[in-house]
Amino acid sequence: MSDKSTPAVIGCLLDVSGSMRKALKVGRPGENAIERLRAVLNAALQLARAEHERNPQALMFVGVFGLNQKARCPPGVDLCRLIDALLKIRESDRTGHELLIELANENNLDHITTYIQTNSQTTMLASYINTCNVAQKVLTNSLTPSRVQSRLAVGGLRGGVDGASIGHRYGNKVVDSIVDNNADNSEALRLARKIWDDWWQPFVKLEACPVAKVVDLLQRLQKYPKTSDNKGSKEEGTDFLVDMLCRYMYGRTPMRDALNQSLAAFRKHSIDQQRILVLISDGKSTDGDPKEMNDDLQQEKVTIATVYLTDDQGVARRRLYDEAPEAPEEWNKGQHTLFGIATKVAVPTHPIPVLASVGWRVPSSGECALFIMVRSAAVLDEFCSLLLSARFGSADALLDIMRRVQLDEYINDGYMKTQNNPSDQGQSETCYAHAIAAVVHMALHRIIGREKGHPSIKVIRTRILKKFPPGPDGQCTEKVLEKAMEWYPPLQFQPVYEDGARQAVLCRRPVLATFHLSESGWDAFSEHFENPDTKSSVLMNDHMRPHRSLPTNGGHAVVLTSCDPHSLTFLNSWGKRWGNRGSFSVENHEVLELDDPPLKRFDVRFYDIFWIAEDLTTAEQHKYMAEVDKALQARVVQYPSIFELETLCPLCGRSARIADFTGSIRQAVCPHCKQAFEPQPGHLVQALYARRGLGDVA
Repeated sequence: MSDKSTPAVIGCLLDVSGSMRKALKVGRPGENAIERLRAVLNAALQLARAEHERNPQALMFVGVFGLNQKARCPPGVDLCRLIDALLKIRESDRTGHELLIELANENNLDHITTYIQTNSQTTMLASYINTCNVAQKVLTNSLTPSRVQSRLAVGGLRGGVDGASIGHRYGNKVVDSIVDNNADNSEALRLARKIWDDWWQPFVKLEACPVAKVVDLLQRLQKYPKTSDNKGSKEEGTDFLVDMLCRYMYGRTPMRDALNQSLAAFRKHSIDQQRILVLISDGKSTDGDPKEMNDDLQQEKVTIATVYLTDDQGVARRRLYDEAPEAPEEWNKGQHTLFGIATKVAVPTHPIPVLASVGWRVPSSGECALFIMVRSAAVLDEFCSLLLSARFGSADALLDIMRRVQLDEYINDGYMKTQNNPSDQGQSETCYAHAIAAVVHMALHRIIGREKGHPSIKVIRTRILKKFPPGPDGQCTEKVLEKAMEWYPPLQFQPVYEDGARQAVLCRRPVLATFHLSESGWDAFSEHFENPDTKSSVLMNDHMRPHRSLPTNGGHAVVLTSCDPHSLTFLNSWGKRWGNRGSFSVENHEVLELDDPPLKRFDVRFYDIFWIAEDLTTAEQHKYMAEVDKALQARVVQYPSIFELETLCPLCGRSARIADFTGSIRQAVCPHCKQAFEPQPGHLVQALYARRGLGDVA
């Protein structure tokens, strides 16, 4: 169900400090700082567009921090409010130059009009004067005929600011138009500093505004003419707005202050509203440890996603992390900082499956931090376009449409129902039949429109027991599996280790597991999961270690159903009253292992049960594609942005909207390079072209 009734509050913080000069590679050699800034601003635009598509009522703010404080800039500003103020002047009927001329004429100062040159700084000065009556009075009082002798121009704030000469062509040269060279230097500097400082003040605090306005402002900023205006002026420089921002960048990195400003912005709105903050930086804070803000942000229920920007070609591409490297030196301080700030989320919840659908590596632990490392603008755009495509923590059919072109509701009605209602094996030696019947049933339920139907667990179990009746030690699991695969095509199985089993479960494939315990181990196991006080808790490795180095007293077969960083959860076959409604959780696979010195070691064995899409019958393929079409059409109504999501062409490395790719699932064609490529299994392009072909493993 959509959560559009509750407007979310989205924040985006962009680091433009000095350490970020080389942080972003835009993909083309020789790009200057303006293009790098445009790439980061485009990331903010992608976030705003994604949220606007999902929830037009959402609120959003975009802050930039790391401005040059030596040039008397504040450490950070509200970018949208800043853009709005500048655009109102730049896109009005009169230029900043014309406004200054008009002001001079209105105050009988026409003698100075010939000295007011046309250049970009007039926009900032005119913007300030236009909104401040006091500034108009101060300005006119400073421009009496007796004080104007030589050239008057919007240009060099000469002298020192805080005792230092500032040589910036823009930021430090805005206000000398108000004094001439013979004016008292201290008076001139005081007036210059006042106007400069006052001009920035309205933009210091972050304030969320309707996301539609954010989209509009960022689009206008990105599309603003890169040449002089069309009014015939001789405006110096090009691409004024972005260029102006770029000239005030590269200061220190006040990340704590930026997070504190964000916290204040979130607190202006109800805590019931979902709150998401995206931080794009290199993590090199200069005002203390930003992780100290975590508690306050968590109390305000702010979900934080962090993006580490770097020009290091060695960082892993398109990867999510559940933990920092064991060797701390593998990451620098900035990486550790941003990872520490990022919120941890469960892998099966959005936006992780969305990212996995376009080739991102996700950890098998079942949990990951919303932290990525990015070295190219294309990957940054992709992450940001997908990040807010669906709400954090939600789960719906879109997840499986994008992951394997499979319906989540169908899995929940079939596969998940099976998990919650295990068949009761009783006390007979038939665990192999119960567990194999369960995984076969689950796997078959994932085939939409199977010609031979979906036999029940009871039917499958009866067939297994007839062919493989129980013996003193049960039956060989792999032999039973092999026969079951013959009976129920196109199913296949594959032995995997714990990591492979976790990945299969996260992809919603059933996994069979077998293990052995000693006599005392079975006693400890049963006692834990039959005791009302512990039956729902995780059985720890320390609890079972004393029972491992003893002879085996029999094995057991169960079904792995879920995982998280701290446990594995299995479906047992001993009835719903046992354990947690028939399920049990252990710390890791070692809890269920047995080291029997006289004989051999008994490891836990996992078996991934899957099917190959191309092995479906023609009728099943048609049904499969019809269901995909139906699901896509329904979800496009609910999530119209699905076709606006972007993915990366593996050939040219450029990103484009999914809707712009042509071809088929076998050979998708990039709209940029026009070359065809075969999407990897699980790739989003497969979902959109599944009606014309099928992928590999499902």
